[in-house]
Amino acid sequence: MMPMTDRIFISLIAGKMAVTKDGQLLGPIEDIVIDTSTGLVKYLILGPSTKISDMVDDMGRTVIAVKKMHLDRDYVIVSR
Repeated sequence: MMPMTDRIFISLIAGKMAVTKDGQLLGPIEDIVIDTSTGLVKYLILGPSTKISDMVDDMGRTVIAVKKMHLDRDYVIVSR
């Protein structure tokens, strides 16, 4: 059986608020994009009302690149 201590499940991420390491509120997470060759999260998809990036998907949602992320009790903290 594979240990799950270094994993984050989408059910724990979806709907949580994303914030930067320095506390900037980014918005609610609606979806994620995973690089299938590495298995790493590449982008977080935030609600359409979030205007922190010029990148938007075809549904008007904000797309932010993610280098690293971790989950605390209330937020998903991302490094961009």
